[in-house]
Amino acid sequence: MTLRDIALRRPPNISAAQSLRRAWQTMLAENTTTLCVTDDAGALEGLITLTDVSTANLDGLDNYALAKAETPYDNVVDTLDGALLAGESAGKTVEGRIVIGAGSAEQMEHAIHRGDIVIVSNRSEGQLTAIEAEAGCLVVCTGVEVSRIILRVAEERRCLVVSTPHNVYATGQIIAQAAPVRRYMYRGDILSFRLDTPVAEAARAVSGVRHRYFPVLDEAGRCVGMVSHRNLMQMQ
Repeated sequence: MTLRDIALRRPPNISAAQSLRRAWQTMLAENTTTLCVTDDAGALEGLITLTDVSTANLDGLDNYALAKAETPYDNVVDTLDGALLAGESAGKTVEGRIVIGAGSAEQMEHAIHRGDIVIVSNRSEGQLTAIEAEAGCLVVCTGVEVSRIILRVAEERRCLVVSTPHNVYATGQIIAQAAPVRRYMYRGDILSFRLDTPVAEAARAVSGVRHRYFPVLDEAGRCVGMVSHRNLMQMQ
């Protein structure tokens, strides 16, 4: 009996550019802790696990986390359940820090650097200060309306403006999950199998491995599913 003859787990594969938040949502929907990361042709590029997502959440303490991960702004908009009100996000990546735009205008001027993502509330003064300080992106929380003047100035300064329904605290907590999967996925020596691999052979191969799921590839090298450590051990 080969792996072709048994029921494989078949959660959807994800791309390396996809956000960690989307990966986590897929894990929840599919009741799995591991996803295969593949290229456009379906070839295996890596694995992303729930542990990796947790590590990324801890990286949220690093204000440069999104910049280091070369995070697309499209990921930021999607992760924050946001709407882009000004600017063009396609093809653009985060270049600065994540900054909470609190305090007086003078304090904000000193705190904000060029290219930063600045999370603000409904204070027009704070919004304008962030834009004039050359922020790369202004994230306006709780879905408040942004004035036409602010949007016009943002367009002139090439500052993206994103509206999110979340409050400032929640936005600051989840924005790090916009980082692309490629930053945290495992790319090392991945133990994988072919559809024609005998079940007994696969079971022996995983007996000393602590991972829970292993990719299964078809004849063309495309990832078609995963087999679990538990199932292989039970079939011995």
